[in-house]
Amino acid sequence: MRISLLFVLAAIAMAQRPAWKQEDVAAGRQLYMSSCSGCHGLTGEGGRGPNLMTGRAVSRSTDEVLFQALKFGLPGTDMPPTNLPDEKLWQIMAYVRGLSAPAYEIPVEGDEKAGAALYFGKGGCTRCHAIAGKGGVSGPDLTSIGHQRSLNLIREAVLDPGRRIAPGYQRATLHLKSGQTLEGVLRDFTTYNYTLQDQAGELHFVKAADVTDQRILPGSPMPANYRELLTAAERRDLIKFLSRLSARGAQ
Repeated sequence: MRISLLFVLAAIAMAQRPAWKQEDVAAGRQLYMSSCSGCHGLTGEGGRGPNLMTGRAVSRSTDEVLFQALKFGLPGTDMPPTNLPDEKLWQIMAYVRGLSAPAYEIPVEGDEKAGAALYFGKGGCTRCHAIAGKGGVSGPDLTSIGHQRSLNLIREAVLDPGRRIAPGYQRATLHLKSGQTLEGVLRDFTTYNYTLQDQAGELHFVKAADVTDQRILPGSPMPANYRELLTAAERRDLIKFLSRLSARGAQ
């Protein structure tokens, strides 16, 4: 009976919750780091607790179910109840929801127009990335990145690009029997063929029999110094701009 009453009270709190704001997600991230990351990892990818970025428990749960899990814990698991005020629990939930939801659906801090100026200017992003057909081709197309990636993954790609390399964008060097050396990103390879794209965007189709040595290089072609190159405010603005990109919204 007591448990039923608690769930009723949680449902009432759900009905009274205001719409999420940018500051809620930011506050939720700080609360998550101090209260949840010990079990679920700093990025939500799991540890002693389950993965919150890809796990179905989050993506398939309603807000009410997530709120109840945060507030009352999950009996029979290591998930304990939380004594934080409901307002802070909502903020944690806003952040956790954003770990798996498309970034476009999550309120984000920053100035989108300032972020666009950084993208097309100081950030140098157009050398490798395209939006709606405009820009480079050696990096992933970003036209719909806000719908394709979560906010955390976009943030990670900007601040720690070497942590997770998108398929088809691994740096590589091929030494050929002819004496030629090709450098770029390895778009595809099989037992018989390599497809490598150089910095200029040219595709090279090479037979495996013509390769004397191939080396997969560590790290990402993307600059890893945005923490030094950009201020904290500029990083927020750039991430805000990227998170708003969608096929229907790109100009």
